[in-house]
Amino acid sequence: MDFSKGVLFDPGYSKYTLAFSQNIDAAYNLLFTMKSMHQRKFKFQMIYPQLLKLLEHTVSFYLGCLLWATFISKNFENNPKDILDNCYIGKNVNEEEMLFEVNYAISYFDKLKKDCKYYLGKDCNLPKEWVEIFEVYKNFLKINNFLVDAKSTADIKLPTEIKQVSDDDLNQILKKIEEVIINGELKNLFDVKSLIL
Repeated sequence: MDFSKGVLFDPGYSKYTLAFSQNIDAAYNLLFTMKSMHQRKFKFQMIYPQLLKLLEHTVSFYLGCLLWATFISKNFENNPKDILDNCYIGKNVNEEEMLFEVNYAISYFDKLKKDCKYYLGKDCNLPKEWVEIFEVYKNFLKINNFLVDAKSTADIKLPTEIKQVSDDDLNQILKKIEEVIINGELKNLFDVKSLIL
């Protein structure tokens, strides 16, 4: 990546993002078109892998945001860079709207567990770290006032949950982000998750 003119607000994740709530709602609307419980159970069994994949993709995106924030904040700590293309600069934002998707994902985590029990008759063992990532990301947005003032890397505040990172950690994070931006496999960001959380 070229940082000579500054750092991008989005390193390239957005082309791979999906509206989580809309996709989940669409899946459940399909489920509820089934009249009998037997049909619904069968349909849920069919869509369950897609629901899991959507949840994994969403949490991977939020992890990616935290990794990028950590990288740009720490890597340019002594030589701050302008943040380019931040579409939230100076906006008057609504907290509820800004947190809608992440809150929806957090509440869906529990719903999916209940639905697994109800429709599949089993526990779905979702990784606990997923909820942690949702919560840390939510905290990140709040402490940064939803990034409406983030003009420079020096303006980025990291949540207390984010670990201290070494130069080697930062290099690994950047390398993984660059790889993921090319291949679109956001879930691979979990390879470097332990460096920050």
